[in-house]
Amino acid sequence: MKADSINLFDFLGNGKTIFEIPVFQRNYEWGKPQCEQLFNDLLTAEKEDQDHFIGAVVYVTDSGKKMSHIYRIIDGQQRLMSLTLLLKAISDIDAENKDEIEEQYLTNKYLDANNHLKLKPVDHDADAFFAVMNGKEYNNPSKVVENYNYFKKRITDSGINTPQLYESMDHFAMVYIELTNDPGDENPQIIFESLNSTGVSLSASDLVRNFLLMSLDSENQAYLYKEYWIKIEQFFTTNAFTEFLRHYLIMKTHNLVKRNKVYDTYKNYFHTHNLDSEAALADLYKFAKFYNEMLNCNTESSEFNKILRHVNVMESKVIYPYFLMLLEMRQNSEIDWDKLIELAHIMESYLFRLKVCRHATNGVNRIVIALCDKDKAKSDLQKNEIYKLNNSFPDDSDLKNSLLEVNLYKQRNNLAKLALVVLEENRTRETINFDNAQVEHIMPQRLNNDWRLEVKNADKINDQLGGTIGNLTLTMYNQEMSNKIFSDKKEYYSKSNVSLTREIPERYDQWNKDTILDRTKDLSNELCQIFAKPDIKSEEAEDIAGEHTINEEVDVTGKKPVRITLNDRDYSIDSWRSALVIFLNYVWAIDSRNFEKIRQDDSLDMKLFSHFNRPAVLANNIRAETNHSATTIIAIISKIADLCGISDQVKYTIK
Repeated sequence: MKADSINLFDFLGNGKTIFEIPVFQRNYEWGKPQCEQLFNDLLTAEKEDQDHFIGAVVYVTDSGKKMSHIYRIIDGQQRLMSLTLLLKAISDIDAENKDEIEEQYLTNKYLDANNHLKLKPVDHDADAFFAVMNGKEYNNPSKVVENYNYFKKRITDSGINTPQLYESMDHFAMVYIELTNDPGDENPQIIFESLNSTGVSLSASDLVRNFLLMSLDSENQAYLYKEYWIKIEQFFTTNAFTEFLRHYLIMKTHNLVKRNKVYDTYKNYFHTHNLDSEAALADLYKFAKFYNEMLNCNTESSEFNKILRHVNVMESKVIYPYFLMLLEMRQNSEIDWDKLIELAHIMESYLFRLKVCRHATNGVNRIVIALCDKDKAKSDLQKNEIYKLNNSFPDDSDLKNSLLEVNLYKQRNNLAKLALVVLEENRTRETINFDNAQVEHIMPQRLNNDWRLEVKNADKINDQLGGTIGNLTLTMYNQEMSNKIFSDKKEYYSKSNVSLTREIPERYDQWNKDTILDRTKDLSNELCQIFAKPDIKSEEAEDIAGEHTINEEVDVTGKKPVRITLNDRDYSIDSWRSALVIFLNYVWAIDSRNFEKIRQDDSLDMKLFSHFNRPAVLANNIRAETNHSATTIIAIISKIADLCGISDQVKYTIK
């Protein structure tokens, strides 16, 4: 590695040199604020007549044809492109220095490669850049053209003659870091990561892309980028891409993956499984296609697409890792569409019931992690899924009571509309356009005097039951009906193309508390059947011997532990008590401040440090109570692991 300061013109003036932006780098994205700052820096350099630091550039050197040099830019490409455009703008206005600028700093006169141009942009910007550099029109939207024109205007408006501005660019100074791919040199990827360690400039997907492609030669970079990465990239926005990678890694590693640990986890997965770049990209592409199909609900199965629409409305993408696994199994003929749909519908029912019953959903990710370890299912995926959901699956009475009491209309995730759409789909077997459907309050949210005259205690009834499923229906002309009384609404309802709405005047002559409760009861029964709870009792107890993550839903009552694994280090144990002691000592060892967090949690403090029956003395000389059941110890370890952010480091094995 070589590093030093250098004048801009000395850097750009190297003969037979191509400054290549690797194909995997981001497109040129500088906007007006960055270009404005760059030009203001030039004005400052001109005014003060002294050197002005403009940043750093990091590159990997390689040899090209005809004794040329290739600098593959891995950091600083946005600035380098902008400086090139600024020089081109000056040369196009400054006739006196035009030939010198272009021959010295913009082109390689005696090198045919890259159309004689020194800077080689990514493919996305190539046509616009070549047009600007050759003085041709380019009519498509482009930051390259936009910023070139901006620099020309600033030069013209500055009132400073162009030879003077050109001379002032000689004051631009920069730091260069030159790397090679030689075994004895610094790893370019490590340097790159350290330059972006704040995580501000690059997303996890950017870092993964560079990790997979940076070490390859230009030919392989271009091939793999076009064959896989650019196709993956077209599926997602930046945030969705990172979330895909996170869900992909959860599926592959069977561990919780935090959003800020996606890149580190991917690197570890890559090395642990001895992957190469092409195999890794091919696998990412396969699952990216699955993920895109789930986001857009356009798989080969219309029935699965319907489930996906419902899951997406509930914003329950936490189960995507499990669905990714199922889609791969179907592709590999390990399961068919019927089995996949059956498994997916159980999860859909589980999620719907959790949402309606307002139960906590933060444990769903733990279940998903466990389900992604298909080897533990022992070929019976359905039995495994039902067993994992057993403890937290709301039963029919929970669902019915919630539908009777909860203002479903005001719940998040459009739950009321989803329930009504599902009811309508169940009647007609047709797919309802969710976006076009509107929720109609039969007894309107704002009552007028006609409603108060027609229904006794109308305001009280509306306050208690107005948002429940029994008082809601679907319509396409919500505004037209407004707050008309029920006798007037019946005519509209009878002509509705929504069967759920059309049946209301057929069944009810008036609308009051009794009719709302009656309809709520009927619709609740129907929703219990649609989102059915599996017959868990008929399933035999699962053999849970083996390794489990700490957040996995497992009944450990009566089970004997043999090992606890902390950050991939195994500790032999012969009791749950010893597992707790080893874990608490580990928590202290990695960060003593963790004990402050534990003591601040009232329930943990009460269980561990307040009342003693059979205490153990920990490595820090603190006494901790260990006389707890197996289930309680697992709960304590799980809660502390969550509190300290180390859940992905903790596993245990039972026999």
